[in-house]
Amino acid sequence: MIGALTMLALLPIFAGLLACMPEYVPLGNPERARIDPNMTGMWFASSDDELIGQLLVFQPWDKRTWLVMSVVVEATTDADLGDLDAANYDDFFEMLAHPEVSDQDLEIGVITYKGWLAKLGGERFITMEIRGALEKSEERGLLDPWFWQDMRVTSVDENEMVLHLIDTEFEPLAEADKTKRAWERVVRKHAKNDELYYDEPAVLQRVKEDDLDAAAELINEGLLGTL
Repeated sequence: MIGALTMLALLPIFAGLLACMPEYVPLGNPERARIDPNMTGMWFASSDDELIGQLLVFQPWDKRTWLVMSVVVEATTDADLGDLDAANYDDFFEMLAHPEVSDQDLEIGVITYKGWLAKLGGERFITMEIRGALEKSEERGLLDPWFWQDMRVTSVDENEMVLHLIDTEFEPLAEADKTKRAWERVVRKHAKNDELYYDEPAVLQRVKEDDLDAAAELINEGLLGTL
C-alpha cells in the first residue's frame, strides 16, 4: 500500500519516468540551506493524463526547509467529467465544484516530503526527501528515509515555477558512486548541461487566491482519509 501511494503521489508529469523508481542521492545540506520565500505556497502541477491533477504545498518548516505536501487527485473512469480535463488548472477547480462529480468519483493520494535547496555549479536545486516511509539502514541500524527527488529550479516568480528532474541515466552520473560527494561532483560540473535532465520540465502554476479554500478542503479531506 505504501508503495502504491508513493507512486501515486509523485509528480505526475514524471510518472512514466519514475515508474522504474530511479535511485537518487540527496544534494546539499538541509542544516545549512535557506528557503526561497518565492517558492512558499500552493502550486498546481498538470500531467499528461486528463484524469489526474496535482497540488504541491511548500510550507516552511523552519528557515532552512519546507514541509512539502503532494496531493494527487485522480478521477475514476466512472466520473462524469464531461469536457473537463483534470490536468488543466481551470478545469481542475471546476471539477472540484462540479455537481456531477461526487467524493466517490475522486481518489486522493497525499504524501509528505522534506524539501531544501542547494546551489551547485551556479544552478539551484531542490531535494525532496520522502517522509513517512522508512527503511532500516544496515550501516546505522536505524530507520531512514529511502527515496529522494533532485530537481533544478529553473525559474520561479509569483505565478510560475519550473523544475527539471535530474536524469539518473546521464552517463557521468550513472557511473558515479551512489554517494552525496560523488553526485555533487558530477552535478556541479554538468549543472548547465541540458543532458543532465529529462527533456520535459514540470511547470507549476501558483494557486489563485480565489481557489485556496477549495484546495484546502481537498487537502484536508485527503489527509483525514489517510488516518
